Amino acid sequence: MLKKNILVLIIFFLISIIFSCHKNKKDAELAMISQYLEDHNITEEPLADGLYFIQTEFSTTSTDKSVYPHEGDTVIIMYQGYLLSDTNVVFDRKTIDNPAHYVYLTDKVISGWEESVGMMKKDAPVLLIIPSDLAYKGKQTGIIPPYSTLIFDARILDIKKP
Repeated sequence: MLKKNILVLIIFFLISIIFSCHKNKKDAELAMISQYLEDHNITEEPLADGLYFIQTEFSTTSTDKSVYPHEGDTVIIMYQGYLLSDTNVVFDRKTIDNPAHYVYLTDKVISGWEESVGMMKKDAPVLLIIPSDLAYKGKQTGIIPPYSTLIFDARILDIKKP
């Protein structure tokens, strides 16, 4: 019985340490996002899940629903993705000459990207600030460290219907 109680205490202690480390990393991430917003005079509020979706230029595109992607549409998009922790580190880039082709709500992508693309209009540039909870969380992915906030400058070039 004593061994069982000790084991329960050890497990509780380890879970507390893990939770505390995660909380500290989340607090640090939120502070970095706040500083970035302040440094760039961004006053938009995040969505309920923490995603920042900021239209960076006035859009002359109509408000017709056809300018937004729908499930199964191929989205042709250019973007530059970089790390909030070091905005000099570009981890991915697709250009107007070599854009990404992505099937909306079909291809496997991070949830923050999926959500953002669904709100984007064709030809309307946006800035996306995607917190780690909507990206790779605590997982190292290529050069992207765990608990990294990702920033994208993006613009949908075209939307192709299936």
